[in-house]
Amino acid sequence: MNVKFSFDNAVVERKGYTLEDVRQTIKSLFTAYGLPCVSDGDALAFKDKDHGDDFATMWDIILSLLRSEWFMDCATSCVWEDENGVEDVLSQVRKTRGSMQQ
Repeated sequence: MNVKFSFDNAVVERKGYTLEDVRQTIKSLFTAYGLPCVSDGDALAFKDKDHGDDFATMWDIILSLLRSEWFMDCATSCVWEDENGVEDVLSQVRKTRGSMQQ
């Protein structure tokens, strides 16, 4: 399992943050649970450790981010990948929120 995040630097700066601060915040959430950062390029990617609770832990982190206004404003993608395929979580959340507001 892995999850990848990317951000819009212009939006990040408009919100008064730096891209490095945003990336470090995300890293600290995963690092607190020992989930490794496997890509620190254009996208941040984190991987499970093959422990039984990794799935729940990763989703807890993702869900807390999705509830954060700053994350929803700044993120351009949040993509979950596992043995069942790939899901653009951020896109799904935005579609759901959009249809709920109508």
